Amino acid sequence: MRKYRVLDLFAGGGGFSTGFLDASYSGYQFDIVKAIDIDEDACATLSRHLGPEKVIHGDITDKKVKEQLIRECQGVDVIIGGPPCQTFSLAGPARSGSQEMREALKNDPRNVLYKHFLEIVNALRPRFVVFENVLGIVSKSVDAPNDESISSKDKLVIEAICDELHLMGYNAHIEGSITDRYQILNAADYGVPQQRKRVIIIANRCNVSNPVPEKTHGVGLKPYRTLKDAIEDLPVVLPEINLSRFDTLKNLSVIEQNLGKSMDIFVEGIKSLTKIYNDRQEVQGQEFTELLNYINGECKRIKNKKTWKMKELKSFIQGYNQRLGKLNRSDNIASATTLHVSRQHNFRDIIIFMHMKAGSNSARFMNKQSDDYDPFLDQLYPYARNKHKDTYVKHAWDKPSNTILAHMEKDGLKFIHPVQPRSFTPYEAALLQSFPENYEFCGNANAQYRQIGNAVPPKLAKSIGDALLKILVQCEQNRQVNGKLKSFSA
Repeated sequence: MRKYRVLDLFAGGGGFSTGFLDASYSGYQFDIVKAIDIDEDACATLSRHLGPEKVIHGDITDKKVKEQLIRECQGVDVIIGGPPCQTFSLAGPARSGSQEMREALKNDPRNVLYKHFLEIVNALRPRFVVFENVLGIVSKSVDAPNDESISSKDKLVIEAICDELHLMGYNAHIEGSITDRYQILNAADYGVPQQRKRVIIIANRCNVSNPVPEKTHGVGLKPYRTLKDAIEDLPVVLPEINLSRFDTLKNLSVIEQNLGKSMDIFVEGIKSLTKIYNDRQEVQGQEFTELLNYINGECKRIKNKKTWKMKELKSFIQGYNQRLGKLNRSDNIASATTLHVSRQHNFRDIIIFMHMKAGSNSARFMNKQSDDYDPFLDQLYPYARNKHKDTYVKHAWDKPSNTILAHMEKDGLKFIHPVQPRSFTPYEAALLQSFPENYEFCGNANAQYRQIGNAVPPKLAKSIGDALLKILVQCEQNRQVNGKLKSFSA
């Protein structure tokens, strides 16, 4: 079987590589020659799946690392990667024309990763390059002086990147268009249970137009995969409640003033799981029953307390944490290393999680004009209201997830489970990114969230890989035919 050789730059946790390895066309596949990343945990993950001999743990800007990469990757057919793009500025005297934009892009010291990405492409001269980046790059401009000779389009970073590839002999034009040189793909259209739009540049030096991956899901196709499709069958896990800053928790006074209501919300939130998951051993078993009995009993005892309310609540939380046992983790999943464990949450946030409507967010429960308005949650909301109001987002079973972000390593408030009072676990995030069920991520929970959130969804990568394979095979067949015709005419 013929395999085309691929180099994965900024490989992270391996989403791009995983998708490309799964791609196939007419007996042709891809082989990952090397993958490089600066993050130690990401490299450990890559080593598990590609083998340590194919992984370089190093800084792509380091001269020795770059020389090793170029030396060991001669003859690669495809380079894939998504170098982080910073804000670009154009300093110095006035300049004009797209050439100046390209120079600004190359010379900005904050943009070294992109610069080194291009240097490696130019040194190895693969047949195809696939560049992936966040949607924001489409509207990002080079900060240039006022000069009417520079069009708005010429100032766009994405256009400068395409221009630079063109100067290196690569055509970025998309089939079916004479002007478009990049495409915006939504992962949900390719079977990923997540709304995730990304900018993709495909460029080649084979003198052909670049393919648009064929959509598999959406209007007139298969229905979008939903949160329920991806994670509903996973074992139930409950969060431990964080007590480290309990006494200084913002808006704790709202809990204190509404202790009876808060306790009722908590009890009903836990009790509802026995109905939702009426066939699950982890919820129907003795350990969960004992936890529920404790919660019920303590709620009745303290909900109408007039004094020492917070002392009683703190004692209740300690008892809850002690009785969690195995309910805050699960080993009964296909991956031995990717964590299906809930992060800790404070009591205030758990009450918010439980009382929110699935498919809603905090901007809606604070809006008196919204059907989701809730005066208790409005009062309990702890963050500044003159900035982002959608701090809390509770997902719905019947829709794809919102975009999974690396920010999940900081907090998971935009990724609240539809029925369980917690944010998504790393394992759930990985499935929502379309990683295989048995995919092994290395590192602690934060490291896993970071790798997963930064990854190209494998199913999206596979669709790109399938489209590239088709073009590569056709180019090779045409070259063979043309070679025979030349030989015959000679």
